[in-house]
Amino acid sequence: MVLRDDLVAYLDDYLHTRDIPDYGPMGLQVEGREEVNKIITGVSAHKELFKRAVAQNADLILVHHGLLWDRDSRVIKGLFKRRLQFLFEHDVTLLAYHLALDRHEEVGNNVLAAQALKLQQCQPLGEIGIQGCCEAVTIERLSELVTSLFHHPLVTFPHGPDRIRTVGICSGGAARDLFLAIEAKLDVYITGEAAEPTMQVAQEAGIHFIAAGHHATEKLGVRALGEHIAKRFKLEVEFLDVDNPV
Repeated sequence: MVLRDDLVAYLDDYLHTRDIPDYGPMGLQVEGREEVNKIITGVSAHKELFKRAVAQNADLILVHHGLLWDRDSRVIKGLFKRRLQFLFEHDVTLLAYHLALDRHEEVGNNVLAAQALKLQQCQPLGEIGIQGCCEAVTIERLSELVTSLFHHPLVTFPHGPDRIRTVGICSGGAARDLFLAIEAKLDVYITGEAAEPTMQVAQEAGIHFIAAGHHATEKLGVRALGEHIAKRFKLEVEFLDVDNPV
């Protein structure tokens, strides 16, 4: 058992949330029961994940995409009301860590992807992403490796060099950061989603582009964070993947 507030304080410090501006409040979003014995982790906060977590007697749910965003209405009604009401009724805490989890140096989505793809000499790509070097590989072989890592169909625009040696990665919906990869003269850029202009931009710039799924590219970090918590606090932590094709 760990106290909810002790866990929140530890995670806020571990993930450097105070140093990373975001699009909404990160960390504690809904306060539930004080003592935590079981945690469910998942990519996004929604009713289906909440129902599955409660069915497994979770005290706390930790996600990458939370319920509270600066762009959304502050009026509590409809779908938003029903999601909050479910958490209140079952006295379950909700924690969310967004950009802080994308960019974390140990359990971040991007550093874990870079490690899995065996990138070397890694350094930041913009504020969130990562870039590095790899042994020369074709776009076909790299696509196989990315598919094996994320288990998701790819959208690929193969307009770069025959042999790939430099790779940029930014998980989630970061199609616009393709311009950062172009500026850095990278051979390929990997993210979760393509935008409407992406294909032509990649073609004109002579760079490969791979989209491996917004949801799929953001499973690594929250799962790893859960494993870190389980080891650190000797808690039962389980990752639940509510599949999403986007």
